[in-house]
Amino acid sequence: MVEVQTPMALDPLKSCHLRLPPIILPYIIIKTTIDTHSCTTFFNLILAVKNLVSSVYRLLTPMMANELTRGIWVWNTSTILSSASQICDLVAGTQHIGVSDIYLYMAPSFYNQYKAALQNLISSATSAGMRVWGLDGDRGYLDDSAGPSDFYAGIENLIAYNCSVRANERFFGLQADIEPQDDATHTSFHNEVADSALSTRPGSSRWQATQAQDREMLMRSWLTIHQSARDMLHAQGLRFGGAMPFWTQCYCDEEVGVRFPGSTDKHQGVMKYMMPLLDEYVVMSYNTSPSNAASRVAVQAAYASTLPAASRPRVYGSMEVSTGVGANVSYGDTAGKNSKAVVMQDMVIMNEALRQHSAFKGIAFHHWASWQMMPE
Repeated sequence: MVEVQTPMALDPLKSCHLRLPPIILPYIIIKTTIDTHSCTTFFNLILAVKNLVSSVYRLLTPMMANELTRGIWVWNTSTILSSASQICDLVAGTQHIGVSDIYLYMAPSFYNQYKAALQNLISSATSAGMRVWGLDGDRGYLDDSAGPSDFYAGIENLIAYNCSVRANERFFGLQADIEPQDDATHTSFHNEVADSALSTRPGSSRWQATQAQDREMLMRSWLTIHQSARDMLHAQGLRFGGAMPFWTQCYCDEEVGVRFPGSTDKHQGVMKYMMPLLDEYVVMSYNTSPSNAASRVAVQAAYASTLPAASRPRVYGSMEVSTGVGANVSYGDTAGKNSKAVVMQDMVIMNEALRQHSAFKGIAFHHWASWQMMPE
């Protein structure tokens, strides 16, 4: 295999390393030779190289479209970026297990605070054939709480960082991890209540006039944040992904619905509105039974596969390996499952169960620090 790094100006996916099968090499050599000898000016040479890159992409597109990829979440960013050896461990360790995409948690301040270390990490990952995404998310980013201003500021900082560094040191995009369900502080979703059972009585709510309006406006807020983030990132040629709960299609045996963007729009499942807003839709399908976990992704992968190929997201399943999450949810907590070998075996089972869906593109692991501590 031979690696070719595509220039940012010619590559809509930004800088990345392409591993080219040897069969393509004669074409590249011949095409380059012919075009070089035919160029009479530097401008023509640049055009020839641009056309060459486009031709190679056309050859590679079918192979890339059918390839399953692999992601991993990284939350201990400040620890990793404070140590050159930990950066090396992250790049070497993720490459060893076939990771293609690293989702690196980035607080809005990290882009300036750790700029030099980020350049080191991302350039190393790029050389290893991996993409690095920024990662940010907080329940408080929704409109029933503090709102999304800090989230948007982080995106602006990512864009500014990318503009100030070399192509091989740039983020590929951003993944949002904003989950709408209630927690100890936020209670506007009304956990464990189906849409049809939400009260429409004034005064029954915690944010809007009624329980039903609480959830409706919360779902609109959730969609709007993702829509705005997509627009900001796509304007810079960057990708946008989201970590998504598996239950939006089966919450208390019902679909979680919404009208979006306004009250006169079609009422349909929030997942169906979310899909077109994302380039990657990563389902948090955490379960240590690979068949159960795959079933939590199947509806999303099947629906995405019905969307036009040019606009559908890449759909991923995921596997939890942390401890303290719960038996049968995390491999780290489940007897007989707490090993890297078992995780990799079950990942293959999930891939085989889901690859019939054209939009399905692989599995993501949660998360790096726990993976490091997991027995082989």
